[in-house]
Amino acid sequence: MPGKIKILPEAVAQTIAAGEVVERPASIIKELMENAIDAGASEVIVELKAGGLQLIRVFDNGEGMDPEDVPVSIQRYATSKIREAKDLYAIQTLGFRGEALPSIAAVSQMTIKTRVSHSVIGTKVVCEGGELKSISEVGCPTGTEVEVRNIFFNIPVKRKFLKSIQTELRHCLLHFLRASLSNPSMAFKFIHDGRVLQEHLKTESPIVRIEAILGKEIYHHLQPIGFEDEEIHITGFASLPPFSKGNADGIYLYVNRRFIRDRMIYKAVIDAYHHIIPAGKFPVVILFVTIPPSAIDVNVHPTKAEVKFKDPERIFRTVQSTLSSLHALRSSLMKEAYEQDVSGQSHSDRDFLSPLPLAPRPVDFPWTKGKEGPPPVVREGLGPEWKTERETQLQVLGQVRGTYILCEGEKGLIFIDQHAAHERLLFERYKKEYETGAIPSERLLIPIAIELSTEESFILMSHLEAFQSMGFEIDSIGERTYAIRSTPVFIDQRDAQEMIREILDELSFVKRDEKGTETIHAMLVTLACHAAIRGNFVLRREEMDELLGNLYPFNYALTCPHGRPIFFVIPMEELAKQFKRKG
Repeated sequence: MPGKIKILPEAVAQTIAAGEVVERPASIIKELMENAIDAGASEVIVELKAGGLQLIRVFDNGEGMDPEDVPVSIQRYATSKIREAKDLYAIQTLGFRGEALPSIAAVSQMTIKTRVSHSVIGTKVVCEGGELKSISEVGCPTGTEVEVRNIFFNIPVKRKFLKSIQTELRHCLLHFLRASLSNPSMAFKFIHDGRVLQEHLKTESPIVRIEAILGKEIYHHLQPIGFEDEEIHITGFASLPPFSKGNADGIYLYVNRRFIRDRMIYKAVIDAYHHIIPAGKFPVVILFVTIPPSAIDVNVHPTKAEVKFKDPERIFRTVQSTLSSLHALRSSLMKEAYEQDVSGQSHSDRDFLSPLPLAPRPVDFPWTKGKEGPPPVVREGLGPEWKTERETQLQVLGQVRGTYILCEGEKGLIFIDQHAAHERLLFERYKKEYETGAIPSERLLIPIAIELSTEESFILMSHLEAFQSMGFEIDSIGERTYAIRSTPVFIDQRDAQEMIREILDELSFVKRDEKGTETIHAMLVTLACHAAIRGNFVLRREEMDELLGNLYPFNYALTCPHGRPIFFVIPMEELAKQFKRKG
């Protein structure tokens, strides 16, 4: 049937284009901050209300715009960054596509106030839903102020997909920190609901800005990295093993000052730490790559978050070798320190070297062995296979690699992952105590101070009530510095800082949940995992018997709270088959 294909109305086309650039309030923060940086600003102030859902205001003291340029700036494809197609292969700025301001205007109520230094009066433009409402003169300082209200007010279906105020605020803060991290020579301030959450003064030292954002503890684990040849210049900082995080939030990748998400560079970073840090852990790496603009295509993504390299293999090898050389340096320093120790010489400047591992502390099993054998742990919700009486008898044969308990049953051999099994038992115990409000807490004689990164601090304050319900008492005693006053009794006080950081790492993956069940679950899992016996830990025979006794009778399909299997069964028929026996 002819006439099925039609040209979209301009309003619909603008809305679709705007949706590619503006996904949430954080997208607006990113675009406006990049414009401010390109404008040569030395100071940027970001102000939000209700996580950006009600108001976003970004002020900069950059060069501003002339009166005749202001109305043009809100039209699609209007830009001062490029003039012809070849300019796309020599991009020197963060913004260039000419879509940010018109896209923001199309989905909000936007006001722009701007003035250039050689003018005594500024210009004010008011837009609503992509339509220019008014343009007038206004008194304002040199620079540009963009005010965005009621994002997606004209697209209700998209507004309902926005998350809670805290979630949107966190995304906005993340973009703010990324821009602040890569521009230490600029001053940045972040205000939310009238309260200053972040303020970074200008500095000529990148490490000062890194310390201000990531915190002193992470800063002390970082070492500078560098590489330079005719085309590739790499600078930055990377963490030395054995320090690591439970998520990849500490990996910041920049190419020509632009924060990017590049799978290839990310893989090069992860590969460089392969076999250096534990599986499932991530380093902290702040990486700045500078290459000729002609060697990179930044015009492959609407939000400019992805790039395409002319020679990706070379970039991969360079990044990987640069980070690997850091590990080689660490190894040589450790060898030198060891040799000095052996010879009786002191070495004062070795703070960044990892200490020798402490002797493992005794296993703290959650049961007490009695005359009748260990009492059953709480088994509600685990299914009918979990009963208090023993129906079968397993014989412990021994331990494999200090990690797996090998048992013999009537129908075959059973391997039990001791960490996964203990973790499940502890999880069920802690869960029951939480549900009954009976998690015991222990007040510390001397509070333990902990300094967190900006991201960690935000997560902690967002889930402070959940921490309190778990037996933690944590108070703020300074900017991103907290005092740990109480902990659950089953947590070793020496591990309090590490425990809180592990929980914060786990909570960084948690999405919004109205009842908070996901938050509580993540905390219970982390507490159980931390307290459970580890792999490569030799158990006495009676300890293996106690652990096995608390698993009687068990369901072979049961997993640990992370979803990993606890049991692996080899039927006797399979053994007979392997040895060519008839059974």
